[in-house]
Amino acid sequence: MMFRVCVWVLLFILSGCQGEDSDIRHFMQQVRGQAAVTATRIPPPPKYHSVAFVHDHRDPFALPAASGQQRVSPGDCWQPSFYWRETPLSTLSLEQLAMKGSLTKGGQKHALIALPNGVVTQVAQGDRLGQHHGRVMAVNHDHVAIKQVLPDGLGCWQQRTVTLSIAPNLS
Repeated sequence: MMFRVCVWVLLFILSGCQGEDSDIRHFMQQVRGQAAVTATRIPPPPKYHSVAFVHDHRDPFALPAASGQQRVSPGDCWQPSFYWRETPLSTLSLEQLAMKGSLTKGGQKHALIALPNGVVTQVAQGDRLGQHHGRVMAVNHDHVAIKQVLPDGLGCWQQRTVTLSIAPNLS
């Protein structure tokens, strides 16, 4: 008996949902009639022309080997000083190193650098770091600026500054 009463009450409540909505429909038609399209057409994408890749078995990120015919006299361009002592940190590439933090000792900033074996060491401005005659130029709270000296393949050398930054914590 209780079930029948609940069913009748539910039907009575739902029957009230079919009210008059002509005023809402009229308002919606009026707004649609007044709406104006203001979108502009998107231009067609540019035509893409592919170029076939020619693989010459050379690493695209390595400098080309110098050929004897193209060599420049060392006096014609800048040459680095080769009188520097190799350190354990200067034998590692920057890809093998990771900056973990920084600290200040005695007014001098130091960067905490993790080696591939997990050991963390300190470096300061002027220290050797990384290959290519890398020297620490500046230590900041989130990165280290390193000046490297690279051969251009023609007998001359170019200087560039790279940074070793703290990797973002993605976990």
